[in-house]
Amino acid sequence: MEIRTINYQKTFNLGNYQSERIGVEVVLEQGESANKAIDLAKQFVEECHLNNQKVQALQQEEEPVEVIKTQSPQTLIERTMGFIDACKNEGELKAFEFMAKNKPELKMYYDKKLKSFK
Repeated sequence: MEIRTINYQKTFNLGNYQSERIGVEVVLEQGESANKAIDLAKQFVEECHLNNQKVQALQQEEEPVEVIKTQSPQTLIERTMGFIDACKNEGELKAFEFMAKNKPELKMYYDKKLKSFK
């Protein structure tokens, strides 16, 4: 048996359900070792993958990272009090009823505003 062509492929897991398949086909010249060709093919595929990872890392560094600001519970309560204050009728105020029931700090404020409409 004479081996003339070596085909080597490897699939790399990139995470997030993504993968990358890299392959190479090596044609042997007369007298070349098949084992050595496989080793060289593996090395080539691994180097390609590493280069791709470096390029991807550089691209990610260039992309601006969006920081999502969070509110402290106290800030949220203060803003909700402002929304309750801005209500012009009982119908608008009803939108905050559930929140007021679950937050004692808002309950008194909500009840006070509700009484102002009666």
